[in-house]
Amino acid sequence: MDLKQVLGNNIKHYRQLKGYSQEEFSELIDISQQTLSRIECGKNFLTSETLEKIPNVLGINLYELFMNGQNYTCDNIMEDIEKHLAVLKTNPKKLSFIHKIIRETADL
Repeated sequence: MDLKQVLGNNIKHYRQLKGYSQEEFSELIDISQQTLSRIECGKNFLTSETLEKIPNVLGINLYELFMNGQNYTCDNIMEDIEKHLAVLKTNPKKLSFIHKIIRETADL
């Protein structure tokens, strides 16, 4: 499952847990219902502005939108993170975005 699918599935899951229809939720995050549908199906990715709104509306942490339900050990997670960070070192813009996510999820 790719990142767009994981993100879309999680948005749909948490939206439904809160009892929002696609129409209600799309209004709350200021996008069209059609765009939300395409995001939830994993066909479209969302803008950073929309991504920042979703956790507040759903009452969740940002990182929860990216969890794919796999059971990782701490060692596996750290190895995976280190691999990704090695790649991100060459792209300061992406590294800065990841830094922002980590800071938010760690409540620093």
